[in-house]
Amino acid sequence: LSSSSSSPPSSSSSSSSMGCSGSRDDDIEHAELYVPELKRLSEMLEKSLSNNFESVEVKVVDCPDLRKWGLAAPGLCGRPRIIDVGGVPNLLDPKHHGTAFFDIPTVAKQVGLPGAYIYGAGAASSKVVGVNAELMPTEHVSESCRCSRYSKVLEDGSHMMDKYESSEFGLLANLVACEGKPGKVVKVTAKKRTGDDNFVTCMRVGLKKQLDEDSKQETKIGSREIGIGGVFKVTSGKVKGHVMPDFKPTVMIDGPEVDEWLNFYEMGPDLTCLSVLLTGDPTQAPSNPHGLDLRLEHTHFFSQSKNEGGHYHFDTTPKDVEYVGYFLPAPVIYRIANAFKRERKIKEGKKDD
Repeated sequence: LSSSSSSPPSSSSSSSSMGCSGSRDDDIEHAELYVPELKRLSEMLEKSLSNNFESVEVKVVDCPDLRKWGLAAPGLCGRPRIIDVGGVPNLLDPKHHGTAFFDIPTVAKQVGLPGAYIYGAGAASSKVVGVNAELMPTEHVSESCRCSRYSKVLEDGSHMMDKYESSEFGLLANLVACEGKPGKVVKVTAKKRTGDDNFVTCMRVGLKKQLDEDSKQETKIGSREIGIGGVFKVTSGKVKGHVMPDFKPTVMIDGPEVDEWLNFYEMGPDLTCLSVLLTGDPTQAPSNPHGLDLRLEHTHFFSQSKNEGGHYHFDTTPKDVEYVGYFLPAPVIYRIANAFKRERKIKEGKKDD
């Protein structure tokens, strides 16, 4: 397992076929991330989780064959990179619902890893499903192996989950690309939540706090950020998750209006969760306040035994919950077709008028 990769390709060397209507080569940006040694990362994660769970075990192990969890590749290793595609503005405004489409093979090329194994959390293509829906992508392009799922809201207000037979996705996604190989990863087991943060937030916030402490001690890594991709199971207990209903015909404002629009359900156990987290934006600075407009955590899940899937929020049975997962840091974050940046440019153009 290599904890770093060769220098990322520049935007000019990326594929010109962006996979999104109106996109250009300059819609691809990237930034380096801090990659701690796996032993050090395991220590940091254990410290983070111990403040929030009664029982925590974190160690470096050989990645098991995750195809048993319903994934398209056996491992998480081999030149990993994190990817943030599109963004929430594509969801909020109906004018983007019929144009903001991407595809996984193109994204793999754009991040310099043609044929990659890609997994994560995103939105399904409404052209494929027929309505707006959640997407749980897990696809190994070079192996022509796709095990993706989607979840949608039905007319009676219930939801369903099924196989997703397409590489196309819509609106937004937070993904991890790698070669899907076996190798060393960090195994995390956490039981009985005692704090307020969910499993993913607890890891992210705890890591960030330790990076900030290191910065104060002048170890010079506090200004850098850690990005992690991984897969975990909810082996016992239940979680609160949402599934997006079909598109709203009017422009939405992010916040309470979106929360009211979403459909929430209690689901689990036996949930396979595809997760991406970042401690922060490595490009953000006073001179660049928006940075890359990165989403700092995003997790979607599906069940192999029940008709359940959606977007993970938090567990609802803290005394009974148990998480088991495998995680790996990535040395680079790619930003593709930044929808927030596009909207700012549109507003700036109107001001000039």
